Amino acid sequence: MGFVSNDYAVWLNGQNVTSRLDPLLTSIKATRAADAAADTCDISLADADGRIALPGERAPVLVFINGARVFSGFVSDVTASFGKGEGRTIDVSASSVQNGSKVTEPVLRSADNLSFTDAAKQWGEKAGLSVTVAGSIASVTRPYWIMQNESFMSWGQRMAREIGASFKILGSEAYFVGVNEGISGSGKTLTPIDAVYGDNLISGSISPIISRPKFKNVEISYFDVQKGRRVNVPVETGIDDVDTALRTVISAADEAEAKQKAQAIGKQSDREKGGGSVVILGAEYAEPEAICNIRGVRPGVDGGYRIASVTHELTKSGGFLSTLDIKQPQGGAGTDTR
Repeated sequence: MGFVSNDYAVWLNGQNVTSRLDPLLTSIKATRAADAAADTCDISLADADGRIALPGERAPVLVFINGARVFSGFVSDVTASFGKGEGRTIDVSASSVQNGSKVTEPVLRSADNLSFTDAAKQWGEKAGLSVTVAGSIASVTRPYWIMQNESFMSWGQRMAREIGASFKILGSEAYFVGVNEGISGSGKTLTPIDAVYGDNLISGSISPIISRPKFKNVEISYFDVQKGRRVNVPVETGIDDVDTALRTVISAADEAEAKQKAQAIGKQSDREKGGGSVVILGAEYAEPEAICNIRGVRPGVDGGYRIASVTHELTKSGGFLSTLDIKQPQGGAGTDTR
C-alpha cells in the first residue's frame, strides 16, 4: 500500500474501505488500557474536498495492522476541523462500547448467594453481553450482590475496583480478569514484549522507584454480628520493604468481602510502586497485562514491567509505533546491584 510500509485495513459497516481511505488517511490511533472498560480508536482523514461520506452513528468499525485486529467497536463521534492555512480534516472516533445499548442502561437488580462469575454472566446476558470471568476472581462469592440503579458498565467498573479485576467490554463480549495475574483482559494470548535500547526501543521515561506512601498490610473492617463489634481484617500487599499498615474507612459486609477489598487495594499498591512509558517500533500483538522486558537502558531500569495500556499509532510521518504505559517493576527493575 502507498500509505506506509506496514499493512493495515479498515472495515466500516461490514465493508473493507481501506482503498478508499488510503489516499486521505493521515493517522490511526487505537488505545487499550487495563483500567478502562472501553477501547478507543481515532481515525484522521484529510478532507480537502469533502468527498468522503460521513459514517453513521454506531456504525461497526474494525481496524487491522499487519494482520492483527487492534480495534473492534462502533463509531461514537465525527468531528470536522477547518481553518485558513490549516486545511480541512475529518476525525472519526470509535469506542468498543456501543453507546445507546442496554450496556449503558441504569437498572436496579440484586441477587443472593451467587459467585461473582454467576452474577456477572446473568446480568451481562440481560445487557446483551456474553461474559467471561478468569483468574482468582472467578471464585469470589458474596451473600448479596446489588446493582444500585447502575448500568452494567458502571457496575462492572465498580466491581473491578472492589475485587481487583480488569474489566473490558468489546462489542457483545465482556471480560473480567484478575489484575497482575498475567491474563489478557480481551481474550487474546499474552505475548511478552522486548523493548531493547538500540534496536526497537525508540524513547521512554521510566521511574523504576516511586517513593510514595506504601503499606505492608491493608486493613478493612466489617461488623461481626456474633461478636457484636467491628473486626479488622489485615491482608498482606506483597510489599516487604516497609512495616506500615493502611487502615481504611472502607467497610465490608463480612470477612470474605473485607479480604477481597483489601486484596484489591494491595494489588493496586504493588502495581504503582514504579512505572513510566516507552515508545517502540510497532508491536501489534502488545496487550495490557503482558510483561514488557526493558533491556539495554541501564542497571536498575532494565527488567520486567507490567503493561497497563497500549496505544498503537500509524502515521504517514512516523510509520507504525506502539506506546506502552508500564507499571509494577519486577525481575531486577528498581534494584541496582553494583
